[in-house]
Amino acid sequence: MSNRSPRRLPKEIYVRRRIAALVAILVLVGLLSWGMVAFANRSGESTQDESNAASAIATSTTVTSSETSSASSSTSAPSSEETTESEEPATESSTLAAAEAVGCELSDLQIVATSDRSSYDADMQPTFYMTVTNSTSSDCVIDLDEDVLRFEVYHLSDNRRVWADTDCYASVLDGEETFEAEGERSFQAVWSRLGSEEGQCSDREPVEPGAYFVHAVIGDNPSDAHTFNLK
Repeated sequence: MSNRSPRRLPKEIYVRRRIAALVAILVLVGLLSWGMVAFANRSGESTQDESNAASAIATSTTVTSSETSSASSSTSAPSSEETTESEEPATESSTLAAAEAVGCELSDLQIVATSDRSSYDADMQPTFYMTVTNSTSSDCVIDLDEDVLRFEVYHLSDNRRVWADTDCYASVLDGEETFEAEGERSFQAVWSRLGSEEGQCSDREPVEPGAYFVHAVIGDNPSDAHTFNLK
């Protein structure tokens, strides 16, 4: 048996072994840290996925509830158009009844003015016609003392009134007159071509040749203008 001591390894060997052991420890620590971080991330993602899923379920429930509520409202409540349409016949009947109750008024009379010619030579006197139509289903009773029936002539160039048959003479009709329902009446007047003003009937002068128009009027209800020429 030999009494020699074991041979000691060189110092560089021990240094390398210590470095290798330290590297292994560092690797192990790194692996453990990475594992912990990965686990934490997976846990966070799982929690987020669960939260998103819960939110999606809640949203779906809300949408479904809204659609169900809208469908119920649409089924149970009639639209305003349907209500209006169902009420129209009654409304029209009420309107017709009210119109018949009111009867005919002066403004309901349709008045038209015409003449026997469109142009008159110097020796011709115009004849004017008034047609009054009551198109309503009620008689019109008009006080012609208050709403005077008349013919009025105006100069076309400046709308200057030059004559009315009531300036110097009484109207062709006065007092209360009935214009029957769906009836028509006619009146006429002959113009001497002399100018006039209300209450001023002396020294009347002939009007000058030119273009004129005539209105047939009852009260404040005139016809459209009817034009003619004097030569």
